[in-house]
Amino acid sequence: MDSLLFLIREYVPRLPRAERRAAEYVLAEPKKTLYFNISELAKQSGVSQAAIVRFCRRIGADGFAGFKLRLSHDVFRISDERYLPDLDLEADREPGTVVKNVIAGVQRGMAWLESLSDIHLLNSAVRMIQEARLNHIFGIGASSLAAQDLYQKLLRIGIPATAPLDTDLQITAACNLKAEDTAVVISYSGETPAMLTAALWAKKKGAGLITLTMESKNSLRNSADIALLVPASERVYRTGAMVSRITQLAVIDMLYSLLLSKDLNNTIHSIEDTMEATHTLEDPKDANEEKDV
Repeated sequence: MDSLLFLIREYVPRLPRAERRAAEYVLAEPKKTLYFNISELAKQSGVSQAAIVRFCRRIGADGFAGFKLRLSHDVFRISDERYLPDLDLEADREPGTVVKNVIAGVQRGMAWLESLSDIHLLNSAVRMIQEARLNHIFGIGASSLAAQDLYQKLLRIGIPATAPLDTDLQITAACNLKAEDTAVVISYSGETPAMLTAALWAKKKGAGLITLTMESKNSLRNSADIALLVPASERVYRTGAMVSRITQLAVIDMLYSLLLSKDLNNTIHSIEDTMEATHTLEDPKDANEEKDV
């Protein structure tokens, strides 16, 4: 694919004034441009949205989204739409609009997740977790939140699990997996190098491998024994994992609820024991009061 920035430089002298201003802004701030929606790019370059649309067409782009995808290839050396920054930032947005957009995004993500969920795969994952000697849970960045949530839920109901936070420790744990173990590897993109390494070692050691990734094709999903999916609701480059984080946690809740229902008597006892132990610890205030008496 030809460089879009090179093409824009070639066009600049021949562009009408407004389009030239847009082109000059893009050339000066190509990376920042990827984070804007069309309204904000127009504001930042001091032209109308119509001028931005004309500029995109003038340089042969298929609309504003197509323009950003081609620009991302120059900035990030990628051509896969999943890796286009999913930001569309805009200054001074109406707070009510921001709130409504977030809620609408979550609602769409959860509806999408419902249609995507495969009860047979979820049941198979639950069975693998139950039968494992030890469940090793892997996840870094935003996905570590889901990993830690699964970890504490398994411990709560007496299922052996471990989930180190340090990336190097996660790789070390993967290298020492046993054939009787299960590895649960969580990565939204499914292409995080450390998580691919963990999955590779899980396969080498003969451990069961459950993955949780976005539904698009990815390397981690392809390596799994059981591939659980969340909607590809966000691209990989984003301000923060929002809908993807919520859908990951929802899948963890599905697994947890299934685990509870499949061994209700034992899990109730485990929950009661952990509840009693963690809620009857001595209150520091009470201890200080006893010393003062």
